[in-house]
Amino acid sequence: MSYTLAFWSGGDSADCGETYNRLNSGERVAAVRPVDAAAVEGAIGDLDRWSRNQNMLYPPGGTAADGPAFDVFMDDQLVVFTGYGVEPHDINVVIDVMRSLGFRLYDPQTLERFE
Repeated sequence: MSYTLAFWSGGDSADCGETYNRLNSGERVAAVRPVDAAAVEGAIGDLDRWSRNQNMLYPPGGTAADGPAFDVFMDDQLVVFTGYGVEPHDINVVIDVMRSLGFRLYDPQTLERFE
């Protein structure tokens, strides 16, 4: 089973579900700020004992063969982490990293956007 975490910055007054759908389909949304890909990559790379292979991010102990893992997607205005076999503490690490960069979490499973 997978779990998706979506992040963007800005666009706070818009309907979050509509904004997510637009961003996820590749549409630019004027109120959403651009993603600084280098900052996101740097923050992910600084995670202690986490590893990375192309778009896959592995929490400590995770492997390509056995997981757990996050599939990381990043475009101009949206960053999405899709977790496979991840634990709540792994999810919290991703949320904390993205919040430290000024992104807010949108949870497409619950249709909520968090501070």
